[in-house]
Amino acid sequence: MGKYQFGSASLARLNTCDPRLQVVMKASIAQGIMDMTVTEGHRDQATQDRYFSEGKSRIKFPDGKHNSYPSKAVDVAPFVGGKLSYDQRHCCHMAGLILGIAASLGIKLRWGGNWDQDGEPVTDQDFQDLVHFELVGE
Repeated sequence: MGKYQFGSASLARLNTCDPRLQVVMKASIAQGIMDMTVTEGHRDQATQDRYFSEGKSRIKFPDGKHNSYPSKAVDVAPFVGGKLSYDQRHCCHMAGLILGIAASLGIKLRWGGNWDQDGEPVTDQDFQDLVHFELVGE
């Protein structure tokens, strides 16, 4: 067993996701580099509508990657010092880990810190979702 593992709540959320996302996230945490928690997998219409109205999402239901079942997107946050962290440095470190694992498995992901996938993360976009990962081409 690795240094870190997902808890039951994270696993329940992850289980609502596409099997490829499950493989990537489980392989990422198994590296033992960083602890993390799954904050969201599948998102229902009420939640998507609320996030859209609050500006937390720019996509209306049912067009979001979280809205399909199984979900084509997952939100995963760093767990640092015993609590969730949305610190940009922690999120970028986590994203590098997850994207590297995905690439090694041949699974193409888009990260909410580099929507256009141009290799310039965070600094060239105005909408940051640093805990969001989605399958590309789905």
